[in-house]
Amino acid sequence: MEKLIRKVLVPVDGSESSKRALEMALAIAQASKAECIVLEVIEDFGPLPGYYDAAPAGKDRVKWISEQRFEKVHPALESTQVNWRRVVVEGYPAEEIINVSESEKVDMIVMGSRGHGVIGRFLVGSVSDRVVHHASCSVTVVR
Repeated sequence: MEKLIRKVLVPVDGSESSKRALEMALAIAQASKAECIVLEVIEDFGPLPGYYDAAPAGKDRVKWISEQRFEKVHPALESTQVNWRRVVVEGYPAEEIINVSESEKVDMIVMGSRGHGVIGRFLVGSVSDRVVHHASCSVTVVR
């Protein structure tokens, strides 16, 4: 029988829902002996209030933000037996998650749901909604 899940992609942004998604992705990867790709998408448009601050003057913005986010999820990765690797890209989150899922030929995306309110969803849209509707692989959204 062919192995159904060989690669799992999990986008992380430091939020509680992305931490829960990472835990689930690692459990799925361990059960299926799959590789886990931990993806950080650094937004072009700057810091999101409540998630991280702007980079200090003179610091590389992408690297600084990525280090802040990674510190929040690193403990789960330290204790796992799963083969994982980290990918950091810059751009619009939904688009980059889909691009990386296709270029890496992942079998499943496991991601958190930020739970935008009605106004936030209308103005910004939901990254998880866009990924669910446009990804070419299975997507699991963790609340």
